[in-house]
Amino acid sequence: MGESMRYQSCKAKNEQGTAMIATLMFLMAMAVLSTALVFTVQNEMKASTAYKYSQQALSVANAGVQNAIQWYAGSYNPWVPATGYDLTTSPVQVGGNPVQLAGQTSTSSNYPSSETTTAFTSALSNISLQANTNNSGSYALNATLLKYRPASFINTATFLTYPSAIERWRLDSIGNWGTNANNPLGIARITAIIENSGNALFDRALWGINSVDLGGTMEIDSYDPFLGPWNAATNSGDLGSIGSNGNVDVGGTADIHGDMAYGPTASYSIGGTASVTGDIIHLAAPRYFPPLPSFSVGTTDVSVNPSDTVSISPGDFGDITVKGTLTFAPGTYYIDELAVTAGGQIVISDRTTLFVKTSLQMEGQGVANTSWDPTRLTVNYAGTTQVKMTGGSEAYVEVYAPNAELQLNGNADFFGSFIAYDISVTGGPKVHFSEGCLQDHLLQRPFRLINWTQNTN
Repeated sequence: MGESMRYQSCKAKNEQGTAMIATLMFLMAMAVLSTALVFTVQNEMKASTAYKYSQQALSVANAGVQNAIQWYAGSYNPWVPATGYDLTTSPVQVGGNPVQLAGQTSTSSNYPSSETTTAFTSALSNISLQANTNNSGSYALNATLLKYRPASFINTATFLTYPSAIERWRLDSIGNWGTNANNPLGIARITAIIENSGNALFDRALWGINSVDLGGTMEIDSYDPFLGPWNAATNSGDLGSIGSNGNVDVGGTADIHGDMAYGPTASYSIGGTASVTGDIIHLAAPRYFPPLPSFSVGTTDVSVNPSDTVSISPGDFGDITVKGTLTFAPGTYYIDELAVTAGGQIVISDRTTLFVKTSLQMEGQGVANTSWDPTRLTVNYAGTTQVKMTGGSEAYVEVYAPNAELQLNGNADFFGSFIAYDISVTGGPKVHFSEGCLQDHLLQRPFRLINWTQNTN
């Protein structure tokens, strides 16, 4: 019995030792797990904090891009190529280096306008954004010119042209988050591509805002004035398109070398032996045509008799009647009534703009233009009475008559682009759309974002 009690006592002591060891191992395991948990939580907090700061820095960098777009839209005017800046052979370089506007301290601007450089730096270099005293950031941008094409744009408030350019820029924006710019809590870099654009007002041979009605034996095609005058064999193309926000009716033997567009709620017809070589386009929405602004005219009348040759300078006039030859010096004219009749002819040598208020008739011997470029003469007609263009000679001209019917008659060759409320064509005229119209008299569109990439630290 004594031995039995000693055995049980030893057994109890052994079990107590095992339990102690198990408890110690359990406590050790819990300690390891607790330590791992602490490290995990700390790492997660660090990662979360880093992500938060990087996103805040990204927002700051993006704010820089958006503010740059606003700056280009409101404060930036592309320079006109001037003496000392050869933009013909390398339009995105000055002195062999890429054109750059610098808002980041590590680089310098070489844009050939100190006013533009100063304005860019002031608006987009180390600009601070602050939520409160403990939360703030800053951004700085560089801009590099990628594409540059000089162009002529229309000011729709005056309908006068002004020089500008279609450009593409790369924006490199750095955003820092934290009160210490030298040691920020987060850094983000954004590269964005922005571009402006321009839509040609005179983008087709014929645009009838309300309708187009073609008949007779007419023909429409296109040519490139930079290659010289129109030539059926060597300078004739398939951009002689027509269009309308309403109905388009083509009959007779009309031959259209281009597209034909008709309005969203309208229809079209092609009768006789007429043909259209391009696409038939059903517009999804009507095209917008800006109204002509109101303008004042003068009281000085000019009458050019047959066999007379007269020259006038830009200014305000009353009635101008041309039965001989009238030369317009380059510039802008405001005229009440213009009538070119019988053997009358208009002669121009460079960019000339005519604003005609009440009545417009352009018959006789057409318009002489030694450059073969219709964009050199633009006629803006604000009246509502019918405009007739006839004759047996050629006319190089752009005509904008958004309130009137334009009628093309006879066997003349018309070079350029013609826009009117209604357009009708009879007889055997030929209309040759100048492809140069696509590069001139543009309606400018603001800079817009076309590409965006990010890199955060």
